Amino acid sequence: MDAFRIACAADEVRAMVALVNSSFSDAPDKVARLQDSLGAGMQKALVDAWPDDEVERVYAEAYRLFGEENYREALPLALHLSVNRPLDQRFMFMTGMILQVLGDPLLAATFFATLLTLDPNFTPAAFRLAECYSMVGQQKEAREIFEVAIDMGRGTLGDADDFYALQRLMAEKLASMN
Repeated sequence: MDAFRIACAADEVRAMVALVNSSFSDAPDKVARLQDSLGAGMQKALVDAWPDDEVERVYAEAYRLFGEENYREALPLALHLSVNRPLDQRFMFMTGMILQVLGDPLLAATFFATLLTLDPNFTPAAFRLAECYSMVGQQKEAREIFEVAIDMGRGTLGDADDFYALQRLMAEKLASMN
């Protein structure tokens, strides 16, 4: 069986995809259940060795699907990568972005918060986390996280043109929240 079918068929991934597809009224504890599944998967990943070439092939396929806006098809692959290689920021970040685009900001925030736990200086995760808070109507918290993200970016990116473009975008988002 090729790596893509394995990734889509893994029990943990199927359970998480089902959780993503359920409504909050059906599963009000979605975030806690996702965190439990991620924790169990991360423990398993420390024991199982998944060959690097297969990991990169699955990531390339998930990235292709994401680029083509086939988010539902990319999600199982991104989840599998996140569970089996939890320390690789690319996988957690991609999974969070997919969940955010699919309209599940609370689950997306779980991935961005996990990234920030692993690397407190990962500025893109802070920006995305703030967007998720804004999406669920937590404007005060979103504003605070945006401000922290701007400070993080200023501290890690210095004079980079890209950072200043992001800062302008975030300032516009902050202004629109008022």
